[in-house]
Amino acid sequence: MTLLKSNYIILKDLNLLIECHSGSLDLKSYIDFVKRTTLDPLFSINMNYFIDLCNVVVTASIDDIKKYNNFSEDNFQCDKKRRVALLTSSPNQMVFATLFKNSNTQKLKEVEVFSTKESALNWINSRLNKEEILNIFSGIQEYSAK
Repeated sequence: MTLLKSNYIILKDLNLLIECHSGSLDLKSYIDFVKRTTLDPLFSINMNYFIDLCNVVVTASIDDIKKYNNFSEDNFQCDKKRRVALLTSSPNQMVFATLFKNSNTQKLKEVEVFSTKESALNWINSRLNKEEILNIFSGIQEYSAK
């Protein structure tokens, strides 16, 4: 599998950051990606996240999850409740995402794992225009796969 390829879009008016990843997901690559997104002028610590892991092979370890949680706690203390939806399509991704969810230490961050985009978007916010977001998502997903 290739190195991690990542892309994102921030929909500020919807308080939503959509991430699409492909390749090999390791701790360093993901933290580097997160640091880049925080430099975006539209970024807010209090955004909800929709993270597509469907095209990755997870090479991060359980210890890496703990390290990421420490990084996240040190850098992203939000002041209101936010949701993180993890989209998976394989057992490897599901196990990793579930371990990530279960190890969450931030009280105001809810994490859930999904197998469909629609159910993830409904959980984030049932008032979102799903069709519009799915069209945006498809464009990001195609770009990340290149």
